[in-house]
Amino acid sequence: MSETDKKPEESQEPKGDLKPKQKDESKTSFVPLDKQSKSRKKEFHDSKRGSWGNVNPVTRTPPNPKAYNRRKTGR
Repeated sequence: MSETDKKPEESQEPKGDLKPKQKDESKTSFVPLDKQSKSRKKEFHDSKRGSWGNVNPVTRTPPNPKAYNRRKTGR
């Protein structure tokens, strides 16, 4: 017998409404951030963290004008 002569085998899946409902991947259950694993939290925070661009994130404070500055006083 050739492959074209063979009858297509019936699938073992139930027909109609008897088919088991598959989980819809578009609807995921909400898990609070507190209950997620450490790696999931890191992924979440890394996705929210952006680029500083040209801004230097180091805090810079102006010098206190009332403080003693040894370099300012000349000999």
